[in-house]
Amino acid sequence: MSDCESTTQHAARAEEHGLRAEQFLRDLNSLFAEAVRTGGDQAFLQRTLDACVRAVRGRRGFLALVHYESGEVEVCNTSGEGWSDLGRKMRLHLAQETSRGITGHVALTTQPYVTGDVDSDPYYLRYFDDVKSEIAMPVLGPNGQTRGIINIDSERPNAFDADDMAHLAALAQAAAIALGIEGFRSRETALIEIGKTLTTTLDIESLMNKVVAMTAEAIRFEDCSAFLIDAQTDHLILKATRGPLADKIGAAAYHVGDGITGWVAKYGEPVRMEDPQSDPRWRGRLNELTTDEIGAFLAVPIISRNKIVGVLRVVRRKSHAPWFSNRFTETDERVLLTIASQLGAAVENARSHARLVRSERMAAWGELSARSAHMIGNRTFALKGDLNELTYLMGTLAESEQRREIISIVESMGRGIERLEEILREFRDFVVATQLHAAECDINTIVQEAVEETFPRRSKVRLKLVLGEGIPLLSCDEKKLKRAFSELIENAVSFQPEGGEVRISSSLLSPEERATERLAHGREYVQLEFADKGPGVAGEMKEKIFLPFFTSRVKGMGLGLSIVKGIVEAHQGLLRETGKPGKGARFVIFLPLGNQENGSA
Repeated sequence: MSDCESTTQHAARAEEHGLRAEQFLRDLNSLFAEAVRTGGDQAFLQRTLDACVRAVRGRRGFLALVHYESGEVEVCNTSGEGWSDLGRKMRLHLAQETSRGITGHVALTTQPYVTGDVDSDPYYLRYFDDVKSEIAMPVLGPNGQTRGIINIDSERPNAFDADDMAHLAALAQAAAIALGIEGFRSRETALIEIGKTLTTTLDIESLMNKVVAMTAEAIRFEDCSAFLIDAQTDHLILKATRGPLADKIGAAAYHVGDGITGWVAKYGEPVRMEDPQSDPRWRGRLNELTTDEIGAFLAVPIISRNKIVGVLRVVRRKSHAPWFSNRFTETDERVLLTIASQLGAAVENARSHARLVRSERMAAWGELSARSAHMIGNRTFALKGDLNELTYLMGTLAESEQRREIISIVESMGRGIERLEEILREFRDFVVATQLHAAECDINTIVQEAVEETFPRRSKVRLKLVLGEGIPLLSCDEKKLKRAFSELIENAVSFQPEGGEVRISSSLLSPEERATERLAHGREYVQLEFADKGPGVAGEMKEKIFLPFFTSRVKGMGLGLSIVKGIVEAHQGLLRETGKPGKGARFVIFLPLGNQENGSA
């Protein structure tokens, strides 16, 4: 070869190298700009792979993405000659393979790899007969784990050098940025949709279910559960979940401070960890997955107006691939905190709306009751006066059949007026139910007096009275509580016209019993039970029976149990109906000991 020919070939190679460098820079600049605009969709990934093949002068290549749960690397894009439909659907089972292949090796080590002689390479697995060299570059996520792999081969031995490695690394970085932006935009879209949903939903149950469902769009997980704190019981109550705990919604609970979830509720700090079973706070209760399956745990507080109102938690299953950590990232934590913050504001909005509606409804009912009582009371007083005058006049008439008939009518009218006065008293009791005049009282004495005044002396219904000893004095309104107890006794008797039993008991709850009943820590409670063996309360009626003007009885205005509930809650207590339908009603009252913050009339 002459010097002239050598110089010409060198110049040609230099020109070719310069052209390839220019093409590479154009491709790289274009891909980085496109990554910001579009993210890592299939079209972008295909253009990236094509640029990679050009940059290193490869024969063919593929781009594969890691499937975190299965441990598989799935080919999603191919470039060059010789690909079949079967090859394009190739999946490499990293968790199961023994020889792993170059692609698997790169996925496992997160390091690039190049070989100039595939026949002697310990990792190479042959897919094409003409391959002599191969280069593979990892696409890494923000946490340093393998997100994907770009693999290029050549029919030339020793085809790839350090420059090719650098070019491929730059293009892989463009792919990583695009995939990261795509994930960011997906989370952003999910957060916007969650925000829209939460601002238009006022039902708390619907709120929780929608957040649990939509959080999956922002964070990859196996299950998500949302808990809210019951201020009266100091418990975290499960409100929504996606998996096995669904049948425990409303019943499953943690004490605030109990377990990792309870710790988050108590201290208001997020917890993010792998292998939560190794944490000393772990209790292993209310698991979405079995203990052995949980690979990662993330829980954040739901905060509203600087007050912790609940906990939102997500869990991931242990990865099938031992090389891959399924841990939650700082980004996951920030996203979940954002969702929890939106949820906290939405819960407060829903509760404020519910309080407003309830307050307005109660005010309307109270005003209606007061006005009705006043207007009907005036007419009743006038009717009683007329009836007394009529009774007096009847006494001046001579005995006759007609006189006896009129007297019977007058007596019937008198009973009607007495019933009308009972209704008026019910109206008035409803209006003043929450206006307390508190004093130190013996709760057992109040119960006994209510029994003596209400329970019929001659009745087919048996009375079983079990009053506990050692119950401290209670700061309460004696008359109001006696009114509430009398209502429950009268109901129990009236629903057993053919006979039965009424069991009334009082007791001071132990710490263990307080925990079982999900009552607040640090306070003592008196429990009062009014149970019967009547028909009980149907499941769908258990909440309705406490609503004003709701009744299943012919007698009364349907205010009795709403009055009882108002009186109990005015004493900062709880009223629950826990009987089983068909086996009797069971009303349980929990009254806290200590000074009550009540108003007085």
